[in-house]
Amino acid sequence: LRRVVSGSQSLPLLSRAVADAGTIILLTCAGGAFGAALQELRLAEVIADLSNDWMSPSGLLLAVFGVTALIRFAQGSATVAMITAVAIVAPIVRDQALPYHAVYVALAIGCGAKLLPWMNDSGFWQVSTMTGMSVQQTLRTFSVVLTLMGFTGLIVVLVGAAWLPLR
Repeated sequence: LRRVVSGSQSLPLLSRAVADAGTIILLTCAGGAFGAALQELRLAEVIADLSNDWMSPSGLLLAVFGVTALIRFAQGSATVAMITAVAIVAPIVRDQALPYHAVYVALAIGCGAKLLPWMNDSGFWQVSTMTGMSVQQTLRTFSVVLTLMGFTGLIVVLVGAAWLPLR
């Protein structure tokens, strides 16, 4: 940068970049800490006990999708939401004889992680700052499109699990 612009011109550019990156890093780290706290609650055992009594195979896909979406909405990071959801549902998938391949559970988790990006998501801020959109514009475009992608993916997963179980 110093080769292209002078030192006095590069300082404001670098200051803005570091401030934006710092905000993104802070939000991502906070999301990771929240995900670790959720894993320590031992939700996997509780959900596994409940699922053995009342959950159908397609209900499991919906529940996994919903749990991942809630975690994503609560703490912001899609990656942390997926990792936390896998830790929660792994005992269920391991202990049940599913009528479809376990890859459908992983796909439902991935689709749930797409939902509801908003101000606590570092990706939201990356899109907002890199495109120059306002917060409202990012909510109306980026957040809506990702949520539609998640629901569309869930429909494809449910249809695939029913018609092509890959067992």
